[in-house]
Amino acid sequence: MSATMRPNPPSSLVLLAAARERFGNAGVDLLVRMIELGDPVADEADAELRGQGEGARRQLRAGLRHGRRFVSKDLPAVHALLSETERVPEWVDRAALVRGSEAYLAIGNVWIMLSLGPGSLTHTYSSPSIARVLTRTENLTGMARRRIVETGMWNITSVLPGGLLLGSEGYVHNVQVRLLHARVRARLWQQNWDPRESGGPINQLEMARTWLDFTFVPFHALQTFGITFSESELADLYHFWRYVAHLLGVHPDLYAGVTSQAKAADLLGLISATEQPPGEDARALTQAMLVAVADLLGPSVPTSPPLTLDLVHAVARRLHGDVMADTLGIRKPLVRHVLGLITLANRLRRWRERIQPGARAQTIEKTTTTFEGQLASLRGETTYQRNAEQAPVAGWPKAVEPANEKVP
Repeated sequence: MSATMRPNPPSSLVLLAAARERFGNAGVDLLVRMIELGDPVADEADAELRGQGEGARRQLRAGLRHGRRFVSKDLPAVHALLSETERVPEWVDRAALVRGSEAYLAIGNVWIMLSLGPGSLTHTYSSPSIARVLTRTENLTGMARRRIVETGMWNITSVLPGGLLLGSEGYVHNVQVRLLHARVRARLWQQNWDPRESGGPINQLEMARTWLDFTFVPFHALQTFGITFSESELADLYHFWRYVAHLLGVHPDLYAGVTSQAKAADLLGLISATEQPPGEDARALTQAMLVAVADLLGPSVPTSPPLTLDLVHAVARRLHGDVMADTLGIRKPLVRHVLGLITLANRLRRWRERIQPGARAQTIEKTTTTFEGQLASLRGETTYQRNAEQAPVAGWPKAVEPANEKVP
């Protein structure tokens, strides 16, 4: 189901007059349009798969790995979805995708985790509409660790070398994530979702905001802690992540022009200027996430579990400021006073890697090896894999913590 445009924007869009004065009518009109729009191509494919049996899911698996020619024309919606994801936009430069992957892996696994958890996810959860959807799945606070592991798996498969090629793990996982969003969207519509409050469920505005949480937010966070990027590296990173946006079904009108931190900041500034402040859902999600991130970081950092959790809180507070940190219940631990030294160490490492290409290559290789080990250690299917692979079940798609799962 998709919502139609209404005379009045949803109540979750606030301060529109001020936003029009600051950003112009075109940008605000885009937000008003996108908050009503879901992902029609994926929504129709999900509905088709729910109405078919194992044969349809088998064709989907073959189509994801080998192309849409393995999908019968009797499944037109699935065929249309794969036609879209297999189409490589004209602007895509394969060499830039490779460089973007390398620029990301050169960050290093520990700081990727810190930028994604305290950085990306904290910002994601601060959106009331997104937090409301996440808590309605009855899953994220109780299964925070597993869900973060699954988010990490999607991220890792995307950024590993060649991950976005047709049939590769990152390509498959991105389409499966897109189908999971469609399944949750359908479930929310079935539960009498009121679009007058927040627009459509998992709408394009929320998808774009989340995409910025995996681009602008971590790139800004990393530079705050001394992991700087050249302009060419940022251009390659945005080229890479714009292609991810294409696979995930984000509307091109939202991301096509976002090719730099400055342009990303403009889009995020517009979105932030029109959204409500975070509520209790955001606080609960953030608290559970920070504990889970500290647990996952344990094997990779030489600190005790309590000190690691303090470090995670300190990083989150530094990134989001005291006002937001206080709202979300992020503590003010003493370890925050050593963040300046950590930043200096990161600056020195990046300087060394810029004058010694071999050092950068070693970091990329180390991160790649670590990520491959994390993928190998993961037990059980992710929620998005299970959603695509198994027959539909009543209720929400839920994360499942396999017994004796190894810590990545």
